Amino acid sequence: MVKRKGLSSLINFIGILVLFLVMRSAAANSVSMNTLFIQIGYSIIMAASLNLACGYLGELPLGHAGFMSVGAYTAAVLTTKFLPQTSAVYPLALVCGGLMAAFFAFLIGVPALRLKGDYLAIVTLGFGEIIRVLINTVFSPLTDGGKGLFGIPTYATFTDTFIVTVLCVAALYMIVRSRHGRATIAIRENDIAAESSGVNVANYKIRMFVISAFFAGIAGGIYAHQLGVLTAAKFDFNRSIDYLVMVVFGGMGSLTGSIFAGSALTIVQYLMASLVEYRQLAYALLLIVMMIFRPKGIFGRWEFSLTRLLARFIPALRGEPKNIDRLNAEAVRPDIPVYEVPADTPVLRTSHLGIRFGGLQAADNVELSLSEGEIVGLIGPNGAGKTTVFNMLTGVYQPTDGDIRFLGRSIVGMKPCEIAAVGITRTFQNIRLFKSMTVLENIEVAFQTRMHDNLADALLRTKRFRRAERGARQRALEILSVFGMQDMADQRADSLPYGMQRRLEICRALAAGPKVLLLDEPAAGMNPTETHELMETIRVIRDRFGVTILLIEHDMKLVMGICERIYVLNYGSVIAEGTPDEIRNNPEVITAYLGKNNPVNEGVGGATC
Repeated sequence: MVKRKGLSSLINFIGILVLFLVMRSAAANSVSMNTLFIQIGYSIIMAASLNLACGYLGELPLGHAGFMSVGAYTAAVLTTKFLPQTSAVYPLALVCGGLMAAFFAFLIGVPALRLKGDYLAIVTLGFGEIIRVLINTVFSPLTDGGKGLFGIPTYATFTDTFIVTVLCVAALYMIVRSRHGRATIAIRENDIAAESSGVNVANYKIRMFVISAFFAGIAGGIYAHQLGVLTAAKFDFNRSIDYLVMVVFGGMGSLTGSIFAGSALTIVQYLMASLVEYRQLAYALLLIVMMIFRPKGIFGRWEFSLTRLLARFIPALRGEPKNIDRLNAEAVRPDIPVYEVPADTPVLRTSHLGIRFGGLQAADNVELSLSEGEIVGLIGPNGAGKTTVFNMLTGVYQPTDGDIRFLGRSIVGMKPCEIAAVGITRTFQNIRLFKSMTVLENIEVAFQTRMHDNLADALLRTKRFRRAERGARQRALEILSVFGMQDMADQRADSLPYGMQRRLEICRALAAGPKVLLLDEPAAGMNPTETHELMETIRVIRDRFGVTILLIEHDMKLVMGICERIYVLNYGSVIAEGTPDEIRNNPEVITAYLGKNNPVNEGVGGATC
């Protein structure tokens, strides 16, 4: 019996082969068609590579043609001045062009991508202009400066370009359909939630930006060896905008859209070659029309699948493969960490913890201590600093005073992804899900630090990759089953009811395998029935997953009914600590909630914060 995966791959190969034969026949009968198809090839690579940075990562490079120029000149200089004059060196020249473009992307990406805001757009815009100047001046002994580099071997053929284009698009597809792609999309959706789930946001931004530039460099190499002559003026800002229009037109976050737009708009450019001044006008009008009537692009984030299309007519392509039991048995699940809690040592403890924002002391001398297996509440009036404390515990804010020790080890100075990796995860006061991803994918993102397949495994679809992916799915479904959500696994996160979105966020926090789980107002927006169910669920989580829980909550019935100890925060300082009964009758707590002159003296059990 042929595996569904093998049959799917065979169908895709046949589809690509048929497309190649049709285009090859057209190219063989016309020089102009051959030229057009080569232009379509490198345009698709440029659009798809830019889409990785724009559509999937959520950044905005405005000088992508600069990386194309680096790849073009690197490949052309190698084949013109250093390598033997034979087409056998052409693949090597393309790879070298891609690597040089990736190197420049790394140099500008490391500082720019670690900053918030539009710095990458500004830096890449400057890079695109600077590199043209460098080509004409500093590197002129190699590039022949403003005269242009002539005599470049025209190694680019339709067949070679078709193969390289397919390989590049396939590689990008493999990347975005892996845990690395899930992490990249999570950053686009919500970088704070992604980092708190274990994704190293800075590293992934740099990695995907460098990969994007690598493929742009390969496209540049094809361009150089098709044209036969290079001038730096060809890689100006307008060319970068051309490729950005392709991404927007096809759909930001859709490789199918990049293929379609790269092909369609290149044909338009080809037909309007004698009307260059009107082409820019046409592009501007196209962008305006798209933004008004189809802001997500033609394809949005949808991807075409030949297998999915044919599955409607071929029963063998539907459902799981026949050997599903063997595949499940071979699956490698994400690591479940084992935590050693030293004797008489709190799982989590803060000492004199504080933070200032300019002249504002948001938290001061906060002393918390959580023992293994406890459910502890952190309450206080609005603005007391509860979420600020959570942000310090998870590395979102770095404290200006004091220390935080987890299992006896200081975690001050760690990034949120590192804190998630060592064993502290959280939910958020305002739900931060990856809304365009499915329920299952939201949870799989949190396995980032618990999986061991690498980028090469994803590109080659190795056995280790397949086992890891199936194991992640199994583990995610198990976590969902604790909340009765396994039947919702393939739904989009933003399609869930509010209460289910809250539960999904808790599932994602648990997926990272924490020892301490921080819940920030988990019952917010829930009705009394849902709140009661949540109380039972929290107990199940503590017992089944062996976690210590610290929760912020305004619903006093939930806090008093589930917490074993409670800390009360007011104006950034702890004013009381004790059991629910002790807190309910504490005069300082009553004053904090009701005010000094309020005659009501019923405790905070009936108060809402």
